[in-house]
Amino acid sequence: MSAQVLIVDAFGLVLALSGFAMAFRQSFVRRLFGWSAPRSRPIRGDGDPVTYVLRISGTMIMVFGIALGTMVTLFSLA
Repeated sequence: MSAQVLIVDAFGLVLALSGFAMAFRQSFVRRLFGWSAPRSRPIRGDGDPVTYVLRISGTMIMVFGIALGTMVTLFSLA
């Protein structure tokens, strides 16, 4: 594999790890950006909007990183 493929794979890994942290380790991301934690868990709906934004965007970034690294690696091996 060439150095370009390894660079893209490393970038895809960084994206996947940061997306995972955004989606599933929200307390770390909130402390990193200085956002306050949700006050309490609501009984119905009306949750903290930042929670949903972090889940959705984190999942999208994680999947993009995985797909990018996989496609570039498989294309270079073909």
